[in-house]
Amino acid sequence: MAIISAPGHRIQLIAGVLFTAIPLWLLAWHFRVRTPLFVSRHIPHHNAWTIDRETFIQEWMDNQIGNEPNNSAISFLCRQPNIKWQPDVVLDLDDANGGIGNVRGNIFDFLGLAILSGSSIVLPSFQSRSSTDLSALWNGKIPFSTFFDEDHFIATFAAACPKMTIYKPKGNHSLPPPLHNRYGMPSMRQDLYPDTRDTEKPNTPSAAVKDLQSWILAQPDRDPKNITLISVGRTLWEGLDTRSLPPAVRRDFGSSLRLIPEVRRLAALVTYNLALTHHLHDIDPRLPYYPSSFLGAHLRTENDAKNAGWLENATPSAHADFDGQTDAYLSQAVERNLQIIYVASGNISEISKFAKKASLLHNITVTHKTALLSPTDLSTLQALSWDQQGLVDYEVLRRSSSFAGYAKSSFAFNIAITRNEFVDWNRESLRLKPGDRRREDLAFDDGVSRIWGRFEWQEERMLRGAWP
Repeated sequence: MAIISAPGHRIQLIAGVLFTAIPLWLLAWHFRVRTPLFVSRHIPHHNAWTIDRETFIQEWMDNQIGNEPNNSAISFLCRQPNIKWQPDVVLDLDDANGGIGNVRGNIFDFLGLAILSGSSIVLPSFQSRSSTDLSALWNGKIPFSTFFDEDHFIATFAAACPKMTIYKPKGNHSLPPPLHNRYGMPSMRQDLYPDTRDTEKPNTPSAAVKDLQSWILAQPDRDPKNITLISVGRTLWEGLDTRSLPPAVRRDFGSSLRLIPEVRRLAALVTYNLALTHHLHDIDPRLPYYPSSFLGAHLRTENDAKNAGWLENATPSAHADFDGQTDAYLSQAVERNLQIIYVASGNISEISKFAKKASLLHNITVTHKTALLSPTDLSTLQALSWDQQGLVDYEVLRRSSSFAGYAKSSFAFNIAITRNEFVDWNRESLRLKPGDRRREDLAFDDGVSRIWGRFEWQEERMLRGAWP
């Protein structure tokens, strides 16, 4: 005999099913929306969540921002008809020093002189930084490969500038000792020194070439029958006016200094783990930057900056000390609606202070490279020098959604200038005119990067003298 439920019992049964099913459905929906593995329509299909670690690393290294594969633009520089190549003249950069920002500037100034004068070069080396005193920059020469991919550099110039021989400092060659006197290159920046236009020594590339030629002929120990090796003193953003050149030349020439593979691999690992740890959905290793993932910030408050006086006499608009820099960076993150800040700093205690401040004021998470590496990968990082560890940050920051740095840091300025060239942004409204957007407390703003504070000496030289 069938049992027919009373209406009240039937209503209770239906209500029980609904009260059980609806929370489960809502939980499933929330999980699908918030968990990247289950998101299909709202995020790119190709990202750190959809490919394995090694694929991510390889694609990152194959598609690094700034690494244009076509070197024809460098060939354009090297094949100018007015260049008279002289294989018996070899230039050696004598005293490059500093971190990646300054060393890049030293080397590019030097390369510009070598190409325009038709000279060969010794592969540049530079001074090391003390491991115990970050302010001490004269601790013996270290090789080009400390920072830069030597094979990539040599192959690039072998293809683009075949008439320029590159000698390795301790290679198997028979170069004579350098001339007794050391050559000091004049500035090529007519835009910096317009008053020299009508003088006998205008600050132009052609005048710099003539100056070198006259200097060589005047050296008493020069042997016309032998190779002439010349020690060249460093200059910093006093070489070619890069903004006067076609964009392709700027891109290709700047891309010749690619960072070493060990550093680039660690940067890829950091970014991969950043995406997984903080559920960032648009980190595609094939892209030059990620529009809505994280703010990249360079917190420049280490002891060497303090010793140089960079943090003293700060005013509310100077953004010089810890509070000045972090206040600016947090305002930028809030404006861009970015809840994750990846910070570069050589001082862990400063990072911790920043993290507490960001969490307390805006519920923003601050992270850094050492927090994003496994114990094994962290050991690899810690085996690098202080400046080499900073190169990992340099790579990660260049692809950040929005970048924030401080005006006295050439490290930060280099990143901003590179992003200005390679990041795909609204060029119609801001086409390569970051200087037009400067204000009292902002040295650079192109929509994807901001350099907070002001430092006129560096601004004047880097905006037109630094290579991307």
